[in-house]
Parts: sequence; structure tokens; C-alpha cells
Amino acid sequence: MRTTPLRSFLFAQAPTFLATYTVATSHIHFDNWWMELLSYGLPLAMGLSLVVMLLLPIVRPSWPHWIIPAVLFLVTMKPMRETCVLALRPHPTGHHLSVMSFNAALFNPFRPQTLDSQPTLYTDFYDLLRAGDAPDVLCIQEFFHSGQAEEEMAADSIILLGGYSYFYINPSFDPKYQGMVGAAIFSRFPAADAGKIDLEGSLYDGCWSDLVVNDDTVRVLNFQLRSMSIRPVWVPRAGLLANLTFNILNIHDRLRTGHAARRTDLATITDLLAASPHPTILCTDLNALPYSSTYQWLKRTHMNSFEAAGSGFGFTYHHFPWFIRIDHQFHGPGVQAAWFHTRRDIVVSDHYPIVAGYRLE
Repeated sequence: MRTTPLRSFLFAQAPTFLATYTVATSHIHFDNWWMELLSYGLPLAMGLSLVVMLLLPIVRPSWPHWIIPAVLFLVTMKPMRETCVLALRPHPTGHHLSVMSFNAALFNPFRPQTLDSQPTLYTDFYDLLRAGDAPDVLCIQEFFHSGQAEEEMAADSIILLGGYSYFYINPSFDPKYQGMVGAAIFSRFPAADAGKIDLEGSLYDGCWSDLVVNDDTVRVLNFQLRSMSIRPVWVPRAGLLANLTFNILNIHDRLRTGHAARRTDLATITDLLAASPHPTILCTDLNALPYSSTYQWLKRTHMNSFEAAGSGFGFTYHHFPWFIRIDHQFHGPGVQAAWFHTRRDIVVSDHYPIVAGYRLE
């Protein structure tokens, strides 16, 4: 069949670019902020790669044009497995403990703009606990507790409604919000030990607890890494050029400093994991995609629970961009994920809770 410029573009130039982009962002893992930013475009690249695959049997080009798409298919398999899990058989439901990780966004994702509480958001989450759907262990990032209003007494309500006997909170008082913010772990299992994860320069820090489950002890870490902070700021009274210039420079600085801060945070977490005398479970808002160097660093020693026992896409962010999974649970040797769910029915924050069942080996 005669080669045309369109066929060359569809099955040679375009797949070559997509394969190179996929390898650079998902396989090599250059440790710098601009490659981390480029990884956000990988879902689009995988979609375009799928289009190329679908066009091949329809257009039926000459056989040399199948070579580069075949290479593209092979290099796309890894990020596809990290994006979508095909559950070919049902996962077992038996578990020793269930763990939920949830970025509560201070129970109001608009609090930084309004400083006001939204009672219905608290009520919706408390209804989950009242329904008897509370996990054995509840890890909350961006936790908020205040005595300004009855519904804002989150620690008291969660302990009472969830039936938790043990909890650890690493709060710091925020005068702007007039309340305590931080990370919290609530548990139905007794804690043999607990402590704070000090992430230098972070408002929320993290915490850990050694939970005694039957005759075993498992260490649960709950933390949030610094965000890339790529939200633009638009000043209506300023001109178009002034807004664009400000946002380009501002986002550039935030990306660069945010990536460096996350590397420092990750070093702290790595040291804690290496020093742990017990099997470990990590609950975290990484603020990083599965293709990032941050995610891949943790996968060197810990299995991602969604990849091990989830199904579907597992996207955890319900604001723009919707097609990302930045909330994660990982488990180390001695722990096995039995099942995993993204609770897209719980819309309390700008993040969906994720919950998993674990067996201790």
C-alpha cells in the first residue's frame, strides 16, 4: 500500500513522539520539577496512543507502519497499569483491618476564601459514621477542629460516632481559621506507640501510630506532601498581559520550590520507614501522580494498594483536573491488600476518601 503523508504522521511521527514522551515521563523518572509537570499530560498521551491503536486495524497501513505503534503499545503498558486496574476476578473480602485515608480539606475546600464553615459537609461525613460504615482506622489529612460551632468539633464527633477508642492528632492552632489543623489517626485498635512526623515548613505535618491488631503490630503513617501549587490567580482589574506575566513567574517559582520541598519531605518519610520495627501502611495525599518520581520512589519498597487490589481508574480528585489519582495507600512487606475502593459517593472535600482492607501475614 502506498505511503501517504497522513499515514506517516499517524503511524510514524506521532507514535514516535508519544513513545518518547511516555518513556521520559513514566519510565526514566528524571528528578526535576518540569518533568513532574509534564507527567500531568501523560493521561492525554495515553488517550492519543489508544487512538493510534484503534486506527491501525481500520486503516491497515503497510507492515513497516506497525512497528512504531507496537513499540508505543509496549511502553504504554506500565502507565496504563498504574492508571487503570482490570479486576479479572473478585478480590477476597476477608481482612484483619480496614483503613481509610481522606484529605478532608479542612472539611471545606473553600475555607481559604470564605473562612466560613459549611455545616452540611460535616453532617454528610458524620452520617457516614452513623451508618456504621466507619473503617477500623481513619487517617485524615488537612484535619480541622474548632469550638466555634458545634459541627466543627470534629475530633469529638468522629470519636463518638465512629466508635474509636484511640486517636493521635498533631494539631497546630491556625489563627486565620480559628481552629486546630493537622493530621489525625483514629483507631479501634490500641496504639502501642505514636508520634509526629515533622515535615519542615509544612502547615499540616503528619503522624504515625503503632497499632496492635490481634497479636501483630502494624505502623500506620499519615502524611501529606507539599503541593505543586499550579492554581492560577486572576486579578480582574489588572490587564491580560500583567496577569499572564505574574502567573507564569509565580507558578514557575511554586513548581520549583514545591518539588524541592517534596523531596525533603520524602527523605523524612523514607528514614521513618527504614527505622520502623513493624510492617507499615502509608496513607497519604502525595500531591503527585502515579507516574511521578515521588510515587515511583515509594514503590521501590512498598506496594500501592490500588494497583494491588483496586479496580477501574480510582481517580481521587473531583475538581479540575478530574482525571488524576493523587491520594494513595501503600503497604510494605508483611501486609497484603485484600480489597480497595475509592468512595466517590462521599463528596465532603475536593478529594474522595479511599479505603482498603488488609491482611497481616
